[in-house]
Amino acid sequence: MGVAGGHVPSPSALVVLLASVGLGRTLFGVLLVLAYGLGMASTLMVVGLGLMRLRDRLAARPRRLRWLARAVPLARAVPVVTASLVFLLGLALAVRGVLLGP
Repeated sequence: MGVAGGHVPSPSALVVLLASVGLGRTLFGVLLVLAYGLGMASTLMVVGLGLMRLRDRLAARPRRLRWLARAVPLARAVPVVTASLVFLLGLALAVRGVLLGP
C-alpha cells in the first residue's frame, strides 16, 4: 500500500509545486501538496484499519467459514508472488535501461 499511496515521489505534486512557483504562489502550492498527502495518508490508514477489523471478524467465525481455511495457503503466498513480480519488473526495466542506454 505504501507504493500505491505515495511513498515514491508523485509527479503530479512536482507539477503543482512548479506551477505554483511559476505563478508566484509557492505557499499555496505547498499547502495543496500537503493536503493531498494528508488525504492519501488518512485514506490508507482507514482502509488498513478496516481490513484489520474485517480480518478479526472473519477469524472469530471459523465454523461458518470452513471454506476460508482452504484459502489460507493461497493468502500467504499472494504477498510473495506480488513482491516477486514487482522485483522482476524492476529488474527487467533496469536491464533494459542499461542495454538501451540513455
